[in-house]
Order: sequence, then structure tokens, then C-alpha cells
Amino acid sequence: MLYLDSSALVKHYIQEAGTEELNARLDAQKSEFPSIFTSVLTYAEIHAVLARKMKEKALAPREFARARRKFDSDWLYGLSPIELGVGVLGFVKDLVKTYPLKGSDAIHLASAIWIRDTARLSGRWGRPARTLVLATSDRQLSNAALQSEIEVFNPETTK
Repeated sequence: MLYLDSSALVKHYIQEAGTEELNARLDAQKSEFPSIFTSVLTYAEIHAVLARKMKEKALAPREFARARRKFDSDWLYGLSPIELGVGVLGFVKDLVKTYPLKGSDAIHLASAIWIRDTARLSGRWGRPARTLVLATSDRQLSNAALQSEIEVFNPETTK
């Protein structure tokens, strides 16, 4: 199972370090397990990154429009967003106490932990329980995920 935070997922829509590695991982994941998870928070984060890059002229208006259309289509048909319900939010307080995370990163890690634990308890996504991999390019989130016993994929450092 694959969970993507915004720092990893944005690479699918704009060319930057790690784009090829992320796209290869997504292709492999879709053939093994079609659900790609992310937080509902990702919707705002990706749109904010794309808009900022256009304002900074790092994206041309045509590239911006293409990236937004592709993301919106994936949001509706290709991603499995995790809601910010009590199950996810219940992890946040302890995560920010334990690790030096920004609020958004704590939500991403809490969402990943919730998916992992739900899969283990329910067996919903196959037996034996599938390993959850968190894709991120954020070092602090990576470290916290590893310490939380979640495998990490950083597309910027994977070759």
C-alpha cells in the first residue's frame, strides 16, 4: 500500500527532482494494489504549490492549467483521500509531542498510521496485511515515519 504526502505527490504533476522515480513507483503500485492513499489536506496543499509556482513564474500558465487538470482528475478517479476523522486526529497530539513535525506533516503521518493500523486489524486489503509505504521528500516526516515503523520512499534519494 502506498501513501503519498504532498511533497512526493506534487512530483507527479510538475517536473522536479524525483519525478521519474515517483512515477515509476506509482506505475508499479497500480499493478500491485490500485489504491493510492493521501490525506484530504493534500487537495489544498497541491493546489497551493501549483499556484505559488505559477506566481513565481516557475510554471507557465499552460503548464499550471495542465497540472491542475491532471491533479483534479486524479483526485476524483485515482486517489483514495483519507478524511480527517477522529481516528486520524487521535494520533496527532502524541505525534507532535514526540516528533518535531509541522501540523500538516503530523496529519500526513497520522493518516498513514491510521491506514496501517486499520489494514492490520481488518485484513481488508489482503492477507497477509500489506506493508504501508509512506512516500515523502520531507526529512523530518521521513524520520518520524521510520520511528513509527512505517517504511519510507523518498523519490529524491531513490536511484
